[in-house]
Amino acid sequence: MSTTTTSQINTNPITHQPPPNNPIQFISLISRNDKPLYIQAFNIGNTTPMNHTNADKFLKYNFLSHMALDIFTSPSSLSLREQQQQQQQQQDTHQNGDQIPVILLFIQDQVMVYGYETNNGLKIVIGLDQTRNFNDNGNGNHQNSLTKLRKLFLDVQKCYLRTIFNPLNQIYINSGTGISLNDDDDGDDSILQSPTFDRNIKKLVNSYI
Repeated sequence: MSTTTTSQINTNPITHQPPPNNPIQFISLISRNDKPLYIQAFNIGNTTPMNHTNADKFLKYNFLSHMALDIFTSPSSLSLREQQQQQQQQQDTHQNGDQIPVILLFIQDQVMVYGYETNNGLKIVIGLDQTRNFNDNGNGNHQNSLTKLRKLFLDVQKCYLRTIFNPLNQIYINSGTGISLNDDDDGDDSILQSPTFDRNIKKLVNSYI
């Protein structure tokens, strides 16, 4: 089981308010060393201590992210990778190279938690409201909704790569802390807490529906 703790993630983020019918509840990124790098919650408002309900929701999303990590690091994760590989082979056969395979990890408290592990071990986790997911477009087309979700995962991965490999970000981290981006992802969490990365993730979420 994973030994990561909630304190490793920014627990007082600027939460965003996408359109009310948007099913996305949270997005989190976890490094190849199982270190939480980033989590952003949506549709919960202010998470100050005075807003207990919203704060509890954010803590729940932290907990769900850690549940996802436990699944990724469990012996059953081999089965997850096999499912990803099968999806990738099917997509390659149908020339859908612009998509990536994502897996439904679990459903908890009406939150559908999907995950994807990249070739270099980065884990992307996205939680969607089960009551609004896949059906709000009125036609109930599950396959189209799944295609949109895969594209969202791909866009989040691209956003991550653009951010950590931005030379200006690398200079900032190295000059400020002496940490190299190649040292076991130690600098990634500092970069991903930037307002720019937050804004880019917000744009992806707002364009999801």
